[in-house]
Amino acid sequence: MSDWKPKIVVAGAGGMGALFGAILQDGGLDVTLVDTNSDHVSAIRNDGLKISGFGGDRTVEITATTDASDIDHADVILFQCKAHGTRDAARAVRHLVDLGAIAVSFQNGLGNEELIAEELGKASVLGGLTAMAGCMLGPGSIVDFSRVPSYIGEMDGGKSKRAERIAGALSAAGLETHVSGDIVQEIWKKLLGNISLSAISGATDLTSAEILRIPALKTVSLQAIDEAFAVAGALGIALDREAVLQGMELISAPGGTGDNKSSLCVDILNGRPTEVDFIYGSVISKGVQTGVPTPTLNALAAIVKGLESRYCGSRAL
Repeated sequence: MSDWKPKIVVAGAGGMGALFGAILQDGGLDVTLVDTNSDHVSAIRNDGLKISGFGGDRTVEITATTDASDIDHADVILFQCKAHGTRDAARAVRHLVDLGAIAVSFQNGLGNEELIAEELGKASVLGGLTAMAGCMLGPGSIVDFSRVPSYIGEMDGGKSKRAERIAGALSAAGLETHVSGDIVQEIWKKLLGNISLSAISGATDLTSAEILRIPALKTVSLQAIDEAFAVAGALGIALDREAVLQGMELISAPGGTGDNKSSLCVDILNGRPTEVDFIYGSVISKGVQTGVPTPTLNALAAIVKGLESRYCGSRAL
């Protein structure tokens, strides 16, 4: 247990960011949510954060702002924004890192930690991952799906004292967090889970559990995993295929996170740009670099680009 109570800033207060912030606020930490959605922030300020689902209906009073410059101090900044907003979010909290704050990315896909490091310095960044699920219903309202452990760690590997201290404080406040000695490997494990289900959910409007109950879709899901697994192997990242498949089963189990549609699906349904470039595009690019073919990933990414073009304006390439 930890008696350190760090000041937490959550950069990106959508379904996941708001959920993390609410758990930590309820656990006795001082939390500020930062989000560019002014309607969402106003609703939280005026009426509190409304949460339904796991744990029952409740309202959490929590500080929220659209302007990170309002914040004069933080110990830990949790990056929960969409990947395409990472650079802007990092620039917005640079003054906090200059004063000693540590940034931890709990985002989807590959490359977020590198973008944050470019803006804030590599020494100020930890990697993280979570299989928890939260979904935003509307301004000031989210759904909580379950509780599962989260992980943080140094991008260069090993278990540092600062990572242990942060993990201990988060766990003591109710957000079970462990330190990984190889967080890059752990990020890849989660990435493969996302790759297996995100685009299919986006294309079909199905939950993870529903996807795996349809044999044809499960076959495509497994093909996507195997292609990404091959790319990881070519990069020298050792992954246990069975452990990856077990992770996919965990995040797709009915009655919990499996009842959630992918964040990519939710983005499409709401007409927002997706994280396809960070989840699929990053692996496709590394496949090209290493000579590993990724036909299933190419097809899934192309389908998402088409959906973006139809429902999210003209962003798709």
